[in-house]
Amino acid sequence: MASQQQVVVVLTTGRQDRGARATLAFGWACTALAAGASVSLFLTIDGAIWALRNAAQGIRIEGYEPLHNYLEQFLALDGELLVCAPCTKYYCGLRDGEDGALHPAAKLAGLMTVVARASQGAQVVTF
Repeated sequence: MASQQQVVVVLTTGRQDRGARATLAFGWACTALAAGASVSLFLTIDGAIWALRNAAQGIRIEGYEPLHNYLEQFLALDGELLVCAPCTKYYCGLRDGEDGALHPAAKLAGLMTVVARASQGAQVVTF
């Protein structure tokens, strides 16, 4: 039996494009999950903003579902939501001990998480 395909989607873009790349990244991740892959979505640099509670609310790109729908689908399909720990401070403005503003499903991670998974054969896709 073949092992499950591992995918890491790296999202580096925040609100500067009105959520277009975030919508595509979450949509792509949901599609990979529906196809049977194990998917982690790593939010880093400006993309770390999407790890904040309610950040996806009100974001909708024409022709796509609202971003919060993709986020809910991603989590319902057992996607893993990772956020770059240092980026929560520099890009989201969180201070030490203020992690309550993060989405409850968001897990802090470092760049080594992506490097380790890639070295174990995970496909990495960047938005």
